[in-house]
Amino acid sequence: MARLAVLLAIAILGYLLWQELKKRSPEQRRKMLLRGALFGVIGLVFVLALTGRTHWLVAAAAASILFIKILFGLLLRALPFLQIWQKQRQSKVGQPPPAHTSSRLTKDEAWQLLGLKPGASREDIIKAHKSLIQKLHPDRGGNDYLAAKLNAARDLLLGKS
Repeated sequence: MARLAVLLAIAILGYLLWQELKKRSPEQRRKMLLRGALFGVIGLVFVLALTGRTHWLVAAAAASILFIKILFGLLLRALPFLQIWQKQRQSKVGQPPPAHTSSRLTKDEAWQLLGLKPGASREDIIKAHKSLIQKLHPDRGGNDYLAAKLNAARDLLLGKS
């Protein structure tokens, strides 16, 4: 009796699938059949695993096929972005490092940039630099030039240059 119910359910699902396929274009039919076959294989393996006819690892591998397919699709969509990123990294490798701006900066300019008077303590220099760099850092809406100038001023006044 149970087998008859399963066969009847399969027949009804087959008929509904056939009706749905007739409404679709050939390309949509192909995609629908491939997707249905994939889910059918996964479902069959799960049924076999539940009934003890196959190992549960086989069922897990069958289920992972769907995730691998999704990840592969995402990778294909991300590929152009990865290529652009790789080209940018390669172009940066060939460029010389940016020139250090402290050689063009005088001590008076450094004091003015940090908003300090000559003779300020090391802690005052560090504190002034930290507060300004937090406002003018490129990651916070500032730009590279201002951040480089502030770093150069700090380095010059602390004797790091």
